[in-house]
Formats: sequence, structure tokens, C-alpha cells
Amino acid sequence: MNTTQMLSLKPLWALSLASLLALSACSKDQAPASPPIKSNSNMASSQQQGPWQLPPPPPNYQGPLFSLSHNYPAAYTQPLPTAWQQAINSSRINVNNAQQYTLALKAAIAKDMRQLIYDYPNWQPAKAGWYNQPWLSDIRDPIRGSYIGSTFPPAMFPQSKLSAEMTTHVAVYYDSVAAVSLNNVWGSSGTNPMPGLAAGGAQFPEGGIIVKPAFTTADASTWPPMAGAYPVTIYANNDGSSPRQMMDVQFFQFDIIVKDSQSSPQSQWVFTTLVYDKNAPGDNWDKMVPLGAMWGNDPNINSPQFCDYTVKNGCPALAETWINPAAPLYAKETLGWGGRLSGPNDGAVDIDAVVLKTDGSLALVAPKRYAMSSCMGCHGSAEYTMKSFLLPSPSSCSGDSCTPTFAQCDQAIPANCKVVPPSAPGDKELVYHQTASADFMRWFQNRPGNIPQDPGQIALDYGMNYAFKSLPSWYRNTQAADKNADIGFTGALRNYRGLDPALDDK
Repeated sequence: MNTTQMLSLKPLWALSLASLLALSACSKDQAPASPPIKSNSNMASSQQQGPWQLPPPPPNYQGPLFSLSHNYPAAYTQPLPTAWQQAINSSRINVNNAQQYTLALKAAIAKDMRQLIYDYPNWQPAKAGWYNQPWLSDIRDPIRGSYIGSTFPPAMFPQSKLSAEMTTHVAVYYDSVAAVSLNNVWGSSGTNPMPGLAAGGAQFPEGGIIVKPAFTTADASTWPPMAGAYPVTIYANNDGSSPRQMMDVQFFQFDIIVKDSQSSPQSQWVFTTLVYDKNAPGDNWDKMVPLGAMWGNDPNINSPQFCDYTVKNGCPALAETWINPAAPLYAKETLGWGGRLSGPNDGAVDIDAVVLKTDGSLALVAPKRYAMSSCMGCHGSAEYTMKSFLLPSPSSCSGDSCTPTFAQCDQAIPANCKVVPPSAPGDKELVYHQTASADFMRWFQNRPGNIPQDPGQIALDYGMNYAFKSLPSWYRNTQAADKNADIGFTGALRNYRGLDPALDDK
């Protein structure tokens, strides 16, 4: 099999990609169009009409609402040396000092994040110096500005006893340094990113911070690790299509990434993840403990598939990922390939994956969990236009179509698999390149953010919110781009998470 056998993206618009969904790495968040909110006739339409459009509020709601912060700064003050660099004596980050680095980074933003999460009625993002991407009102919750992240079946968390399907909801904020990139791309109008992209505007300034709080629909009744987790109220749905409703979701993961070429000269980024630990002392923010950090993909370490990274010496030691040995078990169940960083909102693990071997044959993975990504592995595919899928799956991109490969297999005969169209009836599994093969390793390189994964494209500096959210939505809403500059991956995003319950692979 080769890439000429791959299929057009267009059928994905009608397909639930369930097998993709519990498997994402670093939160490959989906972007389905939300339906109009059922409300009073005088309420604004939920149809997005411009870059700064806000989602309509819930009927008769009197509480705080999301405010899109888009008065982007045009310049910044170099924030060096930073507290997190000082925490490691301005040296390079490594597995021995990554914990100090992560805790210093957490402390540096604690005041603002405590207000964002726990004192939301008084949250003023522009005053605090935090900003958002435009063009996302059609997927945002109007209360917190969140959107659907991932949907996971119980089988994704067997050791921590998840007992019901859960959906996560996430939001993304940029600090006043990182937001200079938003100004360079979107400007004050938010209507034409092409000149800014062509001029390298997507490159983030040194010291820029991007954060992503994540919330889960699971609570202690369906997932014991969530006992005592902080609930917030949003107005949303869990499938991208049904009417929105008020729901409480629990704060359980918080990602902080920072542009830091001094500490991480190869990739120029450090990715950190905090997770909720019910047994940690202190208040809820104190209970957000480090899961780990990564500053590279360890391309020189060939981690065997199925090595057990939850036990000591279960996998070869990594040099560019640090995982907190004291982190709660549930957060480690979805670590990436060989234990590379990936949080429980991300899920760099697939269930019932199919592997394309180097000899061209296909085989169903056994056992049925396949670790195939990492936070940086996923984010590193961010480019314009995208010529590779965000996971190491063989794909075909041309014109306005781009899709990974799917297969159907005989469960009794794992080697009896065949490539099928995404629209084919029955269970379908995503096809991945064989672990550690040359094709697989394209997702595990240590490139600086100004070098795209695919030559000839515009590198988006690990900016997945650009690649999978704002740019596709801008294109979908305006059709203003050059028709020869394909953005075919937008179709995949609309149903990426496998949100049709009738087709979900449980």
C-alpha cells in the first residue's frame, strides 16, 4: 500500500471518526459547527458573522460571560531572565531540573490563573494581559469560551476505572508576549491572515506563554480520581450538534507551553502539563500537580511499542521528557510513545489501531492499545497548508482534500485487514506507520518552530490553535483565501472526535 491508495477528505464531513478520538495527542481538538441555540427570538444568532463575534448567551442567564480579548499588543517587553529560567540557573532544561522549571512556570502565572478558574466573575482578560484567537464563536461555550476537546471511552482509562464515556472541554489563552504573534497574523481587523503568515507572523516571541485549561464531564461517580475536582458551569453540548445545555464540568488538566530557546535550543519550546491530584495537599490550584514536561521528541531513542512506562525501567529512559513519578495514575495512562508527555485530555494512545508495516502489509495491533504520539509530536505538524495529518498516519493531501487512512480488520485474524473509505459502513480503525520507521519518525523530530514538517509550507511554530482552529474557521467563514491554497483539513476537524454515538467504537 502507498499514499496513492489514500482517500479524499470530503467524505469525512459525514463521518464520525470514533477511532480517532480517544487517540489524540496533545489535544487535537475538534471543531464541529455548533447548532443555533434554542432561545428567545430576540437573541443574537449563533452563526458566526465576523472574527470578533461572540457566542450568544444562555436564555435568561445572569452570570458572567466569555469576553473575546483581541486588542492584541503590537510589541512586548522581553521578559528575560524569567523565573522559570532562573529556577534552573539559566541552564538547559533536563530530566533533573524539569520539575523546578515546571513549578516556577506554574507559580509565575498562578495569580491570573486562579482568577480565571476560581474567580471567573472578576476575570478581565484584557486587563490581565491574556488574549484569544478569533473566528471561533461558532464552537465556543458562551460562558467560559471553551469548546469540545476530546471524547474518550472507558477503555481508555482501565486502571483508573472510568465507567462512562467522557467528553472534555478546553479553552486557550495567550499572554501579552505570545499575543504579539496574534497581532502580526490577524491585526486589528482579524480578516486576512495571509500577509502576516507569509511574513512569518505566526512565529511567537521569546518568552511567550500559551495556556490551556481542560475540563471533563466525568465526576467522582464515573471516575474516582475526580473526587473533589473543581466544577465550572458551561453552556455546551458533548457531540457538536445537539442543543446546548447548562452543565458542570470538572477542572482536571492545565497545559502551559513557553517559547524558551535558551532552555530548549533545539525545539525552542517547553511543554508542561499539570493534572488534578485529589490526594495532594492544599486548595484546588495546589492540587494541580505536574504530570511532566517535554522539550523535545527524543528522536534518537527507539522506544519499543507496549513497553510499560508506568513501572520503573519499563521503557528506555528518555532524555527530553520528564514524567513526575508522583503524578496520579490516571494521568499516566495516556502518556505518548515510550512515555513521552501527553495528558489525559490528549490521549496519545489508540485502541484497535492498524499498523502499516514497512513491507506494505497491514495488521491489527495486539494488545489493543497503541501509543503513537506526544504533545510536541502533534504540535510539530502545525503548518499552512497542512500536508501531513497530525498523527503518524499515511495520508494524501491535494487540492482541497487531505485525509488519513482507515482500514477494517478481521478481529480473529489480525493480519486480515483492508483499506476502506472513511464512509464505509462498520467499524474502521486508523492506520499508523510502523513504530520507529522512517515515516513514523517524521512526527518525532526536534525542529525549531520556523521549520515546517513538510518542506515548502509555512511553519506555524507549534501553534495548533492556528492550524486546527482559527485558520480553518476563517477560511470556512470567509472563503477569502486563494482557492489554490488548500485548507482541506478543515473538513476533518468538524467530525474529528467521533461524535456520532451510533458509530462510536466503544
